Formats: sequence, structure tokens, C-alpha cells
Amino acid sequence: MKILLVCAGGMSTSLIVEKMKKEIEKRKIEDIKVDANTIEELEQVIDDYDIVMVGPQIRYKEPYIKSLCAQRGKKYTIIPPAIYGSVDGAKILDLAISLINN
Repeated sequence: MKILLVCAGGMSTSLIVEKMKKEIEKRKIEDIKVDANTIEELEQVIDDYDIVMVGPQIRYKEPYIKSLCAQRGKKYTIIPPAIYGSVDGAKILDLAISLINN
């Protein structure tokens, strides 16, 4: 599974990616890759990922993200602000896993 986190500038999602990678290591999961990118790059990189996770600060871009993901057959979710704000890699990883399993 390949997960892409997107936000406005990539800074906050980069922090979350690091926390998620530590959680992936801790759980000894070998088939998950996590990256971060900006919303502006989404169209160019989306085909490399299975799931798009969106920072809550750009939820206003959801119509665009929803349309793009539907066209490309990708799942997406807006990360809940409380989880995003706490930079909880474990909970965000759990959210991604539940999304791919649905």
C-alpha cells in the first residue's frame, strides 16, 4: 500500500510521515510506503499511490481531490483535525489501513 499525505506546503505532513514511518517500523509492516507532497503536485504524482490523505487545512480543496481520486480510482480521506494536530502517526496509519480495507 502506498499512502500520500497532501497539504498546502508539505511541512506539517512531512512531520506526520516521519511519525507514521516509525509506527510502520514498530509494527513490522513491510508493504506500506508513506510520502508527503503539496496539493499542487497531486495530479502529477497521484498514480503512484493507493490512498490520498488530506491535511484538514486544505479541506476546501475537497471537490477537486474527490474528482481527481474518482477519475484515477484512488481512495482519499480528510485527516480529522484533532488527529492531525496531535501529529499522531499511529492513529493516522490506522485511518489509512481502515480506508484501504473498506
